[in-house]
Amino acid sequence: MENKRKKKLPLVKCRICGRKDIDRNLQIEGIDWIMPSRNYFYHKKCYDDWKHSEPKKDEEWIHYIYDFLSRDLKVSYNWHMCENQRENFIKKNKFTNKGIFFSLKYFYEIKKGDWNKSNHGIGIVSYIYTEACNYWIAQERLKNGTCKKIEEQMRQARERETKIIYHKEDKKNKKIDLSSIGEMEDE
Repeated sequence: MENKRKKKLPLVKCRICGRKDIDRNLQIEGIDWIMPSRNYFYHKKCYDDWKHSEPKKDEEWIHYIYDFLSRDLKVSYNWHMCENQRENFIKKNKFTNKGIFFSLKYFYEIKKGDWNKSNHGIGIVSYIYTEACNYWIAQERLKNGTCKKIEEQMRQARERETKIIYHKEDKKNKKIDLSSIGEMEDE
């Protein structure tokens, strides 16, 4: 048998405090650190503190954007492309992260937009931002507190317990070498 060594994982940075001291080789996932979505690493304490705090700055909506894509829409996205697009929307168009979040929510939940046409990015925001703002303003006028209710839902979603599911290897679907069976019968 071959002696396979487990590859040592590099240190990763907590997305909240910014310290690059999460050691996945020594620390325990779910106790010392967590990864609620792919390549989003957090110290468990930092994440829990963040989950229980109210969004105070527009930057905090960045987490909601990616949480919406990964947890609510359950889609895979190109993080680098999305970040580039998001930053350009803010610099060039003077959009806000909160506005980007509500635009995505409007397009994919209200308008039933097709994620498959997105090319794994959030480029649609530049086309529907004004329409989405008008929609949410109208909703706020019709049903006073709509946006506050959505913000409360997002806060509650942060507070939900993160469950990590590990998949076991399915042994039923292992392939059988039929030639080895024939050899066994010949003996």
